[in-house]
Amino acid sequence: MKKRVIIVSMALLMFFQLTSQNRNLKLHYDFKSVSPSGEILDVSGNGFNAELKNEAFLDHMGDYHILNLGFHNGYLDMGEQTGELVNSLKDFSVSTYVYVDEGVSLSLHGSFILTFSNSTDIRSEGNGCLFLSARDQTYAITKTDSRGEQAVRVGEPVQQGAWMHIVYTQEGNQGNLFIDGKMVASNTVDIYPSAIGKTKFNFIGRSPYKEDNYLRGLLADFRIYDKALTVREINRLGRETKGLAEAHVEYAQRPIRLIANGNPLFSHKYTADPAALVHDDVFYIYAGQDVGDGRGYNMPNWVVFSSEDLETWYEHPIPLRPSDFSWARGNYAWAAQVIERDGKFYWYVSTQHYTGARAIGVAVSDSPTGPFVDAIGSALITNDMTTHCTNITWDDIDPTVWIDDDGQAYLFWGNTCCYYVKLKDNMIEMDGDIMTIEDLPHFTEAPWIHKKNDWYYLSYAAWFPEKTAYARSKSINGPWEYMGILNEVAGNSNTNHQAIVEFKGQWYFVYHNGALPTQGGSYLRSVCIDYLHHNEDGSIQRVIMTTEGVSPVRD
Repeated sequence: MKKRVIIVSMALLMFFQLTSQNRNLKLHYDFKSVSPSGEILDVSGNGFNAELKNEAFLDHMGDYHILNLGFHNGYLDMGEQTGELVNSLKDFSVSTYVYVDEGVSLSLHGSFILTFSNSTDIRSEGNGCLFLSARDQTYAITKTDSRGEQAVRVGEPVQQGAWMHIVYTQEGNQGNLFIDGKMVASNTVDIYPSAIGKTKFNFIGRSPYKEDNYLRGLLADFRIYDKALTVREINRLGRETKGLAEAHVEYAQRPIRLIANGNPLFSHKYTADPAALVHDDVFYIYAGQDVGDGRGYNMPNWVVFSSEDLETWYEHPIPLRPSDFSWARGNYAWAAQVIERDGKFYWYVSTQHYTGARAIGVAVSDSPTGPFVDAIGSALITNDMTTHCTNITWDDIDPTVWIDDDGQAYLFWGNTCCYYVKLKDNMIEMDGDIMTIEDLPHFTEAPWIHKKNDWYYLSYAAWFPEKTAYARSKSINGPWEYMGILNEVAGNSNTNHQAIVEFKGQWYFVYHNGALPTQGGSYLRSVCIDYLHHNEDGSIQRVIMTTEGVSPVRD
């Protein structure tokens, strides 16, 4: 009997706690409930409905409903009416789940999860805002601008590539920040939200500083309470982290649909050293992903995109990482190329060998989009094989592969020296000695072979900063006739890396530049595409790099 009384008492206590918590719930987006007109409904019943902006959209992962902020400054506009809520808050809590992909840069200002503000240009107008930032895990509030901020700050970005439950609570002048139920920062905050008044600009995913980056990420279950949640209540709300992580595994395997809008071709992440493959009337682009602060090469994985019309593209799940090669070390997803033979797809990559020098490996897959696995278990080309030309440790990079009309495969590569070697039919063994091409003026790196009619063309990066030059020959074995510059320095990128392919009757020149705002440069590059034209005499017209890019291909 005593045990039954205890159980009933605990059940009643939990009921009253939940009832009290729900009574204090003032705003709740479950990212499932939508009005007939498309408004995102506030399911707390308080009427703070919101509107999706730019390319933000609602999605689902298994049983979970999420807000996807997209790739082009997407955000959720909670409207002016939400300022009434802000004006009423003293003790309060904000709770949500957040996911930021590993490829998203958080090094610049912005990436705000939440903003309540009196302006979209706080730096100029200085009339008050509060925000919660993923960039450095900070809650801050100010009656003016950043100089008047009071903050609870961790000081480092959220963990990327993982779902996390973020909660900020304020009781009196005590502000606390919790990540996955653990308090990670605390500070005195004397300014209540009500002190900044009825804010007009209330966003999820957008900053009140007009120069700042928008947040690129996913959110689930966004809530605001007019009380400081207890640790027990926070833990109860945060029980779904594991479930979200499990659902995300399948979600991440879905191709992402992208619409090209000129150059750069892809603006949601930085991509470099492109290679192209045309297979079954589909255009594939393979590239390394640039990440980090733009102060050096940081390339943790390769990426693959596909298109049937050069307008609608699909980014496929990450197909290959340097860590997939047991002999490789570090984030060196450098230039690489994929080619098909006998129904299999071979990916020749340059990365860092465990000896510290660069090396070339081969991965293989039954699909052009992967997943790929190491085809050999060791590097195909290592630094000790090419010491006859140079003693540098980074000359074995930038592989390009060609299968000639007679079925013989060749691998070309190099930095400072341009090498080539025959490959056996199995595509993972050399067939003969490594040879050096001597007659390529100003050769730096990035060789690429293509053929039109009777002419073989060897294009390559020349000088530094790099332009693209090219040579031609009637034989894949040379001699090569130098023909001059094909492409000038690509924007503000020191490097220039090209791929040349024919697709549905038109030749294309795929390359990278550093033009993507706001961080683009030599270490945060972006893939572009423009037309390439051959002349009747076998020469090639200089490529004109454009902002407009290429037109969609219509059948």
